[in-house]
Amino acid sequence: MRLSLVRSFTRLLGVGAGMSMCAGSAAADDGPPWHEDGLTDGVQVEHRGVAGSHFDELRLSLTTTVDVGAVCDAVYPKTYPTGLERHFKKRVLIRETETDRWTYEQISVPVLSDRDYVVHTKLEIPGSTGRCAVSFASADDPAYPQAAGFVRIPVIRGRWDIFPVGDGKVSVQYRIFSEPGGGVPAFLSRGGQKSTAVDFMKIVLARAGAH
Repeated sequence: MRLSLVRSFTRLLGVGAGMSMCAGSAAADDGPPWHEDGLTDGVQVEHRGVAGSHFDELRLSLTTTVDVGAVCDAVYPKTYPTGLERHFKKRVLIRETETDRWTYEQISVPVLSDRDYVVHTKLEIPGSTGRCAVSFASADDPAYPQAAGFVRIPVIRGRWDIFPVGDGKVSVQYRIFSEPGGGVPAFLSRGGQKSTAVDFMKIVLARAGAH
């Protein structure tokens, strides 16, 4: 029962978290090597350790025939979606520019304490250039401290890299690292984190028109 609840919780993290490239390639990566986990629902999944954390960073990748601009718009919509889909309890657009967006979000977690966080999402390279890069990371905002009855997610960070690879194909890479807070053990969360990331990637591609 405990394992099932923790995995359900880590799936919810992907709902919220649901962030310098050379042409035709992903961003440079000077971190430790990635370890392959194989294919999950057509998505290549890899993981690697993160210094100072018991949780892994994940990298997901696939190719699609959807154009770069459509995928980029699905990752970083021109208008922030304020609707309360899935397990969102609250979504607030704090401020934004053409390329940066700060938001406060609350998510409902069965049995465990609900979570909240502030996240900064940045459109680093717009899809109009023929490739796209979007990064995201947790942030602090004094106007949005941890809400009463909620556990603040201490760390969320990641990025999307979208670029053409020839023959009408586009590579989509999604990296995500998060620590859920509240003392959730890493060994109980790994399976849930992976399935959440895969599901979220598929949702984004569906928004872009992939079939």
